Amino acid sequence: MSKSRKISPEAYRDILNSLVLRNIYLKELNAKFNDEFVTENLELDINERFSYKQEGQLLMIAYRYRLTAQNEQHEKPALEIKATYRVIYQVLDDINVPDTFMKIFKDLTISLLLWTYFRELVGNMVYRMGLPPLVLPMKRVLTKK
Repeated sequence: MSKSRKISPEAYRDILNSLVLRNIYLKELNAKFNDEFVTENLELDINERFSYKQEGQLLMIAYRYRLTAQNEQHEKPALEIKATYRVIYQVLDDINVPDTFMKIFKDLTISLLLWTYFRELVGNMVYRMGLPPLVLPMKRVLTKK
């Protein structure tokens, strides 16, 4: 496995300045409530996955969330919500956006941007399922000192 190179702050800024947000939308949603598995002690787990591709001057990002609330003694979760968001940027300059940029961009921009959408979606879905309110915490970016 080769060591990935770093991107300079100047190069990162140049690429960032060449991106224009064109669209954000919910591409896919699946929610399940299994009331037979509801207990007092449900453990919340959230997984996130990220992929992207650039086609010409369009940068298309898919960001997937999977939230489960499950008692470890049960085989299935009481609650499962899967959501896939699509984010589309136009690349103004004639560049290929490198992986080194996307790694940082995912952590500092995309994950924070979409987290607000997912928090609202989860709150609404849980309410519509007749469950007690579930407010996900704000997402924070941890930086090295």
